Parts: sequence; C-alpha cells; structure tokens
Amino acid sequence: MKNKTKQNSTIKAKLKGALTDLSVDIFGYEKMVSKNIIKRTTYISNRIRIPKERLFIRLFQAEHQIKSLLYDNDKPLSSIPTEDLTYFFLDEQTAALGSIKNKIAFSIKQYLKDFAEANRIDDHSVRIWIHVKDEKVHVRAFQNEEFIKQIPLNSLIKYFK
Repeated sequence: MKNKTKQNSTIKAKLKGALTDLSVDIFGYEKMVSKNIIKRTTYISNRIRIPKERLFIRLFQAEHQIKSLLYDNDKPLSSIPTEDLTYFFLDEQTAALGSIKNKIAFSIKQYLKDFAEANRIDDHSVRIWIHVKDEKVHVRAFQNEEFIKQIPLNSLIKYFK
C-alpha cells in the first residue's frame, strides 16, 4: 500500500509539472492582443516606411522603471512611452484609460522579475523582444543580448489580467 501511495504522488508531481504552463484562451484574450500587436506594428511600419518584419519592440527594466524601445533590426529608432505601449496589449477603449498605464508597467515589471527568478538571472538583464513575422507575434527572451528562449505570448499577457 505504501508503494502505491508513493507511485501516485510521483505521477501527481509529474502531471503538475507538465500542466504548469498549460492555459486555455477561452475568452480570446491572446488572439485579441496578437491582433493589436500586429495592427500597431503595421501602423508604425506604414508611418515610418520600414517593413514590419524589421521592427522589434524591446521591453526591459532600467532604474526600476519599465522601458520600451522600437528597433529596426538592431538599430534603435525611438522610445515607446508606456501610454503608447498599452495600445499593443489592450483594446483602444481600455488603453485610453489613464490608470491603465501603471497597471501595464507593473505587470511587465512583475513578469520580468518572475522570469528572472525562474531562469536564475538578474531581472535588470532580462530583455523581452516582440516581433511580427508572417502575421504572427513572436516573443523572445534574452539576458542582455544573449538569447535565452522563445516564450509564448500568453505567458506574458497573463500578467495583464
């Protein structure tokens, strides 16, 4: 009997570990955010006349504040103010609310902190790159300029809910 209990707890631990990153987008939030990112990137691309495939949004923390920059491949183009960044992740009505800017900044900061802890790196060295290619949103994590891994968009946006 004791062996069976040990076996069940081992199976339970394996299942729990396998299901940690499993999530279902039943309300279509990830799809909506993905559409927003593609729409905003397309808008910026048309405005500055650079193909959207060359545009990257880089998120990071500096001096305990969230910074976001727009890049043309490896060339920095401009800073993205937090109030503009909200339009990438939220619908226009919600993004226009004054108080939402702080929520987005706090959510990104919390994600960077949790990601850093999970990967045993300094949270100020974590960089998140968001990129649109072939009408799909790609999110990659870096430690400074060193690639760590591809991350699912929903792992980032679940912090915004």
